[in-house]
Amino acid sequence: MPEAEPPIEFPVILFQDEDILVLQKPAGWFVYPPDYKFKGRTPMLPTVTKWLLQEHDLRAFPAHRLDAATEGVMIFGLTKEATAHINHQFKTRQVKKTYYAAIRGWMPEPNGVIEKPLPIASTREIAESITQYRTLSQIELPYQVNSPHPTSRYAWLEVSPHTGRWHQIRRHFDMCAHPLVGDREHGDSHHNRFFRDQLGINGLCLFAAELRLAHPTSGHELVLTGLKTDRFRKLEELFFPK
Repeated sequence: MPEAEPPIEFPVILFQDEDILVLQKPAGWFVYPPDYKFKGRTPMLPTVTKWLLQEHDLRAFPAHRLDAATEGVMIFGLTKEATAHINHQFKTRQVKKTYYAAIRGWMPEPNGVIEKPLPIASTREIAESITQYRTLSQIELPYQVNSPHPTSRYAWLEVSPHTGRWHQIRRHFDMCAHPLVGDREHGDSHHNRFFRDQLGINGLCLFAAELRLAHPTSGHELVLTGLKTDRFRKLEELFFPK
């Protein structure tokens, strides 16, 4: 990923041609409006597709999704043909997706593959789910966080999901008892609070860093890289101190 940028509060268009649009999605933004309600009313939540239409007069079709809490690079089709071509690449696992994540604890094996079936969001059918990971850094901090141990361990991982289930990365590492830091749904509130209050790192520590796929028209390889955010930079300083 390139050098750190100022805090990103709105989406940033990274690249655009006649067929595709590449965008940096900030944390807290939905791709589509959510189809559920909180306490009987739909909240006013920022939505990428609505922003593109209102601010740029662009009707773009997401080829994939990122959770609202996840920030990083996304690709959209600008025609139905381009979108279908990109969707096919995702469906047939031709797209290489690279994420970075901070987890609680150290994985038993520094590099490995998690193969734990997960339900498909739309049908709840149990399906094959594969997440590959590589440990890039491990740290042990002199803080006792909801544990009898006087220190707390964390790891910084490069993660490549080979399938695209709902919350796959977050759920897989939670199932391994190493939840992502900042994950409010599947994580550990004590460690989330420690990172927020003591380290000044708030929110889900999961970043969609890179996509590799073929351009839907030219066929040339695309290497789409996201921006470094303020939270990403703080985590790099924590896991790779100078």
